Amino acid sequence: MNRFVSTKIRTAYVTLFALIALAATPAMAADQDSYSIKKVGFVNFKSCVENSKAGKQEQASFESLKKQAEQTMQQREKELSELASKLQDPDYVDSLSKEAEADLKHKYRAMSQELMQQQQQLYQTLSQANFKIIQKLTDEVNKAAKAVAEKNGLDAVLNEEACFFYSKKLDVSTLIVQELDVMFDAESKK
Repeated sequence: MNRFVSTKIRTAYVTLFALIALAATPAMAADQDSYSIKKVGFVNFKSCVENSKAGKQEQASFESLKKQAEQTMQQREKELSELASKLQDPDYVDSLSKEAEADLKHKYRAMSQELMQQQQQLYQTLSQANFKIIQKLTDEVNKAAKAVAEKNGLDAVLNEEACFFYSKKLDVSTLIVQELDVMFDAESKK
């Protein structure tokens, strides 16, 4: 019984949807010209990041953070490696008391675990920093694209990754990089 009622309700919804779609078709067709895109531009986001002042600054700051973190990790790995060589040296281990050997092994395990945790934390920190940079640059490219579109009478500016092909004469990446640099210079003066 419930299945029968459910089928009837579903049929009623489908019929209602079809009627609404049919009723809206003439209105949509009459208004089609106001929705057509007449002039479009495409942007290469990667090129904007690599060539704009803001993108270069963000890349440099990320590389600096990454380098600093790598140096810290290398120092910790060196300390752990030195401890491991002591534990692998039979003469050194034989010269230790049982308690000192146990303490050294415990210290090695603790340092190994701490290093792994720091590596995971570093990876998370770098991922978060990268995400924030990409988000910030995406917002900046969005603002620049809007300004370029207004200046050049474009109806839309699309990321080139959103399509399979476009004519290179529609590429506005250079204009957007120029706009990004103007925005960067204005922000730097504040």
